[in-house]
Parts: sequence; structure tokens; C-alpha cells
Amino acid sequence: MDQNKFYPGEFFSLEDFEYRAVFILNQPAWETIRNIKQYISDQFSSGKLSTKISKTLGATYDGDSISLGDGTKVFTGAYIGNNVIIGRNCEIRPGAFIRGNVIIGDDVVIGNSTEVKNAIILNNSSAAHFNYVADSIVGNNCNLGAGTILSNIRFDYFTTERTILVRDGEEKIDSGLRKFGAIFGDRSQTGCQAVLSPGTVVGRESILGGSRIHLGTIKAGSKLY
Repeated sequence: MDQNKFYPGEFFSLEDFEYRAVFILNQPAWETIRNIKQYISDQFSSGKLSTKISKTLGATYDGDSISLGDGTKVFTGAYIGNNVIIGRNCEIRPGAFIRGNVIIGDDVVIGNSTEVKNAIILNNSSAAHFNYVADSIVGNNCNLGAGTILSNIRFDYFTTERTILVRDGEEKIDSGLRKFGAIFGDRSQTGCQAVLSPGTVVGRESILGGSRIHLGTIKAGSKLY
């Protein structure tokens, strides 16, 4: 099967993303998820990123490898774990839980009770209320409605060694990953309480309705209410 249609360039515009080198451009986008932790570690160990940050009183900074861009505001009550890059002019609001191994672009909102780990969120996107974003990539100018979950593990994770499959019509592609949430293309959005099953791939400019489960490969421009 031709896997070119799953390459990052099909989902994301990367020219304005400062950390675009994290992406593996000639492989399916989910392969980049494997690269996040090491890429961030390399950025810090090479000295390319400064760890000298102004800390907000009442926020938790749980590690030495944290970088914050100019104009970014971290509110009291937020948690930022280790191995985290946050771009310029972002808002990390009270109750945000950024666990670690995360790259966040510019002008991004991470809000109340939103948990993020081992993920990339590109520029101008919002996960503002009660969201879960793990082992996933969220594109530019996206909005995750309140309560949106990018589920990243199989329901039988603890009783099987099977990896997550990407469903494309009648075909099933083995991602080789035991934890894989979603690929969420540029300018896409979800309604409140949408759930994306593990291995969901969403094309650009899609609208996924709330209070629904979405799965498989969703074509660009889809409107699923």
C-alpha cells in the first residue's frame, strides 16, 4: 500500500514551526511520535535551548529541561514536567498538566485540566478545557472542544502485546506503536466530549462532532456531526 498519503506534509504546514526538524518527513506521521523524546533531549544537551526561565509562583516546574518562549504565560496551578519545549506567546492556564516530552508551538493555549504527554502541538492551536493529548500530533490552527480525548492505548493494553492499527477503509496498517493517539491535521476541530480512538488519522480542515467516537482514517475536509 502507498503510505505517502500518511506523510507529515499531507497533514501539517511546517514552514513556520520552529522545531520542524523533529518530523520524519518521508515516513508516516506516527513515526515522528517515536522521535519526540530524543529530539527534545538533543536540543537541551546541545545547548540550543536555554533553561533559564522566569518561574510563576505557585506553578510547578518538575525538571531541569524546560524551555519557555518569549511572551508565554504560565499561570499559578499549572504543572510542567521535564523535557518540555513551549513556544512564544502561549498560555499555560491553571490546572494544565504537561507531563513531559512535549513540544508546543507559538500562540498555543493549554487549559484547565488538560493533560499533554509525548506530543507535538503546532502553532495557534487550543486544548483549553479538560482535554487529553498523548502520543499524538495536533496541527496548526486546531481547536479541541471541551472534554476531547485523544485516546492513546488499546482497551486491552495490559493483557496483550498487540500494537495499534491504523484503519484505512478495509485495510489495517500496523503502526508498531503500543501507545499512539491521533494525527490531527491543520485547521481541524472537535466538538465537546469527542473521543478519538487510538490510531485515528484526521485530514486537514475536518470537523468532528462532539459526544461521538471517531476512528480510522478521516479524509481532509470531512464534517462528521
